[in-house]
Amino acid sequence: MRRMTSAAATVAVAALLLAGCSADRNADGKDDGNGAGSGIEGYVEPGGGAAERVRTAVDRGADVIGVDGAALSDDGTHLLPTSGDVGELVGVAATAGARTEVLFSNYSSSIGDFSPEGATALLSSSANRARVVGELVDLAARLGTDGVQIDLESMRSQDQADLVAFARALRTAVRERLGADAEVSIAMMSSTDPAEYRSRGYDLAGLAPHLDRTVLMTYDQHGPWSDAGTIGSLPWTRKALRTAIAGGLPADRIDVGVAGYGYAWGPGADPAPIPAARASHLAGDRAVWSDRTGEWSATLADGRQLHWSDERSYGVRRDLARELGVHGVAMWSLNLSSLPGR
Repeated sequence: MRRMTSAAATVAVAALLLAGCSADRNADGKDDGNGAGSGIEGYVEPGGGAAERVRTAVDRGADVIGVDGAALSDDGTHLLPTSGDVGELVGVAATAGARTEVLFSNYSSSIGDFSPEGATALLSSSANRARVVGELVDLAARLGTDGVQIDLESMRSQDQADLVAFARALRTAVRERLGADAEVSIAMMSSTDPAEYRSRGYDLAGLAPHLDRTVLMTYDQHGPWSDAGTIGSLPWTRKALRTAIAGGLPADRIDVGVAGYGYAWGPGADPAPIPAARASHLAGDRAVWSDRTGEWSATLADGRQLHWSDERSYGVRRDLARELGVHGVAMWSLNLSSLPGR
């Protein structure tokens, strides 16, 4: 995912449809949502073909669509203008029968990454917090979403208390403006170390009362910034989930982040995320599945190494969500891979 993968993930990529089946639905056309692991969120960014990918995702069981659309100014004082395509995608998702969220992030186009300075400038100022909360609620009301997801990343330990204050104020404002069933969630960088959650600006126990759901971004364990390795291995994902639960996040309000992409390392490797179907095509008969990690890998003839997560990876992470009794899964992103069927 924007990291929720890397910065390059913001490039719209034509996704290749993966086979799947329709989900069971109730009379309102929504997922029944019964039992642990039943929740499914699909993330989408504006771009060519995004609307059809949203329709496919809802047909395959997504009950929430998160639309990436609200960005913080570099100085942390206000929201940047939002693309008109965001409203279209919200409408498509709602018409198909899903709940919707607008994602709010500190991704900075000027640095090509998430801005720690922008996050601190927002969170450390009560005036900035109040202004941005008001703008977010206005935007959500104008778009017609069912809530807002906070996606502030690369924060620092000094931001912990202020992030709690921001989440508290946003949830109060969202419910007052959008209704009692409107929600505030957060996309959270995951870790297997309790201290690292704190160093990244997350007070887990402090945030929990002010969030309806937390998406643990259990991907980008490795990437172009690191040595070659898994995108989000099962052992690492399991440990990150247990660490978050032990830290105070209620299990039944956590979603397991699932990657629909991979990366390449080595001579001439492009740092951009690779859609799962593309990675599989590149690997051909060199592809190796690992039951331990729940991912694929390959070493190509030119020496490049590939690691990727696909529909099979999605399936085992849905199983993990059920096993651990968490809310469900959330896939980044529909622009990179279609949501698999159940």
